Amino acid sequence: MKKIVMLDSKSCDNCGDCMKACSEVHGVSRISILDYQGEYFPVVCQHCASAPCGEICPVNAIDVNNGVVHLNEELCIGCGLCALACPFGAIFINEKTAHKCDLCIEENDECACIKACSKRCLEVVDVEDIVLSKKLKNLPNLASITKPGSKAGKSKNKSLMSLITSSSRVNNP
Repeated sequence: MKKIVMLDSKSCDNCGDCMKACSEVHGVSRISILDYQGEYFPVVCQHCASAPCGEICPVNAIDVNNGVVHLNEELCIGCGLCALACPFGAIFINEKTAHKCDLCIEENDECACIKACSKRCLEVVDVEDIVLSKKLKNLPNLASITKPGSKAGKSKNKSLMSLITSSSRVNNP
């Protein structure tokens, strides 16, 4: 089960409570907040399946375990290659060591940033649940796509597949 921190940028008011809570737990905040066109966006590791940060690390200080990208700060040499490779800009170097969100896995509890957010704009979600939800939401659209020539296709002739293929049909004698 792959989990990530999702955000609601419309709710974030840049209060910094998430950053303070993260700092209290980890000694340094592993979340940052950026202002973009008047909205605030908490930036946090998205725990990429391919983990480009781990691929580039010359000392193998970053690995993926149970869908969580974990950085071993003891092994880190602070070269910054992981920060350069991160597509979200969610890794930073502080005092010659890389830092990134680990979903507070060592705390065996809810993420500190999520507990601290009074606006509830941060939430840990299961990616598979989101994908299933999207599938179920789009099921009616998928059901309307029928194979040309099928009973449903002949009776409706308004399905997406029928509309797409109707101009390419050739009448065979």
